[in-house]
Amino acid sequence: MKTAFLSALGAMGRRHLQGLVRAGFTVTAYDINDGLQDTVNKELLAAGFPVDNVVFTRTIPTGNFDVAVFAETTTRRLENFKQFLSHAKAARILLEKPMSADPDEVRAFHAVALAHGVASITQVNFVRRHWPHLHKLAARCSQEERFTVTLNGGAIGLGCMGIHYLDTFLALSGDEMPDVSWSELSKTLVASGRGTQFTDYGGDFVLTGPRARLMASLEAGSSANVLMTVRGAHFLAQVDYTDMRWKISSRKLGSSMPNYRYGAEYVTDEESGFSIPAMHELSHDWAKGLIDMPGLVQAVKTHDLLDRILQEGGAKPPYQYT
Repeated sequence: MKTAFLSALGAMGRRHLQGLVRAGFTVTAYDINDGLQDTVNKELLAAGFPVDNVVFTRTIPTGNFDVAVFAETTTRRLENFKQFLSHAKAARILLEKPMSADPDEVRAFHAVALAHGVASITQVNFVRRHWPHLHKLAARCSQEERFTVTLNGGAIGLGCMGIHYLDTFLALSGDEMPDVSWSELSKTLVASGRGTQFTDYGGDFVLTGPRARLMASLEAGSSANVLMTVRGAHFLAQVDYTDMRWKISSRKLGSSMPNYRYGAEYVTDEESGFSIPAMHELSHDWAKGLIDMPGLVQAVKTHDLLDRILQEGGAKPPYQYT
């Protein structure tokens, strides 16, 4: 039976755990907090997964593992990553995002991975790159000379959730790195459900790349969910993340209608609800080698983009998001 190491059993860690158990791994689960074993076992049983393949530990183990997943808060991830690599090995490694709230630590992950010879097998959980509707949007965008993405919503937290939208923008643009043209952070901070020691940012910003532009308004003082649009020369996609529905419209082929007749001779190519894979399903597929997440080099670029947005808006690292 294959083996897995899982660092931390918070909400995200327990999702990974279900995927690892479902994939048939024996999991060594590390967490320093008390009282989690009963919670984990109840959740596994409720989901129909066995509990006898999970070994709980309060110390980072030694030995060789097939996979290792790090899902602790940002304040401990780099240190746990270092400790694990100092006396254990894994054939594949997955880091949760954001890797750290300290930009220096983000870059240190790559240096540590290089020093231990695991840079090529360490990946970061930018899971949205495996959402099917984004694959369709990326295919559309690849045919455009230029396109624009907009984000409009409330207090998602740029560090915790906003980084996913930044990575989505990079994926749509073929990973072309943009400039931060403008950034203004919200006057209030975003509270965290993980404790008062953590806070995050809202804000408005514009990113400008060779082919793509992102215009975002994510206000910390708003409770609105996020709406995303993607506009090319003659198509418009609208994605509503409140009820997981989307609509793509495009101008009829061969139409000679002038642009000032905006929206004329457009047809709806697709309008429906869309589903996204559950995290434990993606953990299962990743652990079995069926999918890959972005590697460290790409992940550091996405984190650096977030850092530039925050610093341009007036924030100073290290930050307090998780």
